[in-house]
Amino acid sequence: MGVSSFRSKQLYEWMYTKGTTMFQDMGNIPKDLKQRLEEKYVIDYGRVLDNQLSEDETRKMLIQFDNDPRASVETVFIPTTYRGTLCVSSQVGCSLSCTFCHTGTQKLYRNLTPAEIAGQYMVAAWIAGDYPQKENQVRKVSNIVFMGQGEPLYNFRNVSAAIELLTDPKGIGLAPWRITISTSGVAPLIPRIASELRVGLA
Repeated sequence: MGVSSFRSKQLYEWMYTKGTTMFQDMGNIPKDLKQRLEEKYVIDYGRVLDNQLSEDETRKMLIQFDNDPRASVETVFIPTTYRGTLCVSSQVGCSLSCTFCHTGTQKLYRNLTPAEIAGQYMVAAWIAGDYPQKENQVRKVSNIVFMGQGEPLYNFRNVSAAIELLTDPKGIGLAPWRITISTSGVAPLIPRIASELRVGLA
């Protein structure tokens, strides 16, 4: 669209620091640019098909991506006294057949994109009240675990890009130590979790 790097940084900040979902709400973006953006794009973190809240405040969400009925994943928010942990998915379905995991009974449909992985956080943060951000606000969604659908290390490239987005101090800004990847044991990639991603391993 011929947008300058300066404007791109502003758009990025509106989307991932402030959590804005409407171009018209971006105060420092010129009116003509907002109109062009609205004509071609939509800010879509994912569509919540189901949102269940249990007595202990655990929240289970079914989130659909790309208006594809098959591209739906479960995301679970588990609040405790000192942290709020979000369990995110990395794939739709799974190629493994772990007997202890319900996802193992589902065939792998596709990998989630970096935006779809980060989108699960954005959806949960909005529902939890982390957006719109307020001054000196303490995050309710403070930690992320990759323990949802799929094997994260079989989608390493997109998971890596999503973690970069989630930990960018100019955007969402989560500390890497607040993110943990759970793997079934994809040994060749395990060392890269610490050396490249700098996040936890479970």
